[in-house]
Amino acid sequence: MQSSYSRALAIIAQPWLAAKLMFKPKVRPTREDQILDRLAFWRATVGLATIVVISYPYQGLLVTSVSSFSKMWQTVVLALLLPPLSLLLMLVITPSRHRAQLLPGVRRLLVHAGSALAVICLSFFLLFLLGIGIDTTSEAEAAGIIVLLLALPFVLLWYCCFWGCVVYWAARTGMWTGEIHPLLAPIGSTLIMLLLNVRELIASDSNGLPYGIWLTLNLCGTATSLGLSFAEFRRLRALGYRFRSGPEPVTLGAAEPVPHGEREPAN
Repeated sequence: MQSSYSRALAIIAQPWLAAKLMFKPKVRPTREDQILDRLAFWRATVGLATIVVISYPYQGLLVTSVSSFSKMWQTVVLALLLPPLSLLLMLVITPSRHRAQLLPGVRRLLVHAGSALAVICLSFFLLFLLGIGIDTTSEAEAAGIIVLLLALPFVLLWYCCFWGCVVYWAARTGMWTGEIHPLLAPIGSTLIMLLLNVRELIASDSNGLPYGIWLTLNLCGTATSLGLSFAEFRRLRALGYRFRSGPEPVTLGAAEPVPHGEREPAN
């Protein structure tokens, strides 16, 4: 029991663990899936660190950090379009006998998205309550406000870290569209990434960076994202996931009958 309390306190004290527990989709326990998950994390971490280190001499730390977070936020805003469009697409292409399988995933997506929206909106609500509290003249309420102001830096630090992690998971998972159907996650996140990167390449706004460095960073980021998405898509196909058979894995023979006289392709 004590270890459970210690673990809960450790999760609460570390906002990235709390966000991971609440918003990270479950990863299959196989070695290949665990490797892909770690590669996706380290690709995002190392990529961000590389951008900051290379851009710092030209843009400064603040501008570089704001620019990176702004791109992640743009990804989240575009990802908001994915769930309704993805659900509509799946309802169209999924045979009626398999459509009921989509409902549990839709519920999980709504839980994730609703919780993320609540976290984002909570900061504005707390600021509103703080503004009301400052106008009060009661000594007890004033003492409470003083305690709150003393604790505010620590609360803000924790909340900003947690808020950033929530945005990260929303961006990385394409607003959790993989809950509707596993194949949607690599395809949806890839389409959003390509849309943002192509728009940047067309605009050609290096924001103070030498054009060669800026172009290299963009192309390397695009190539690594495409590589990981392709590997994840192939892995899911190998496990038996197909669009027209619902979100549950099936055997190749059940999902795609092989014509007589032709060899069955290997997964």
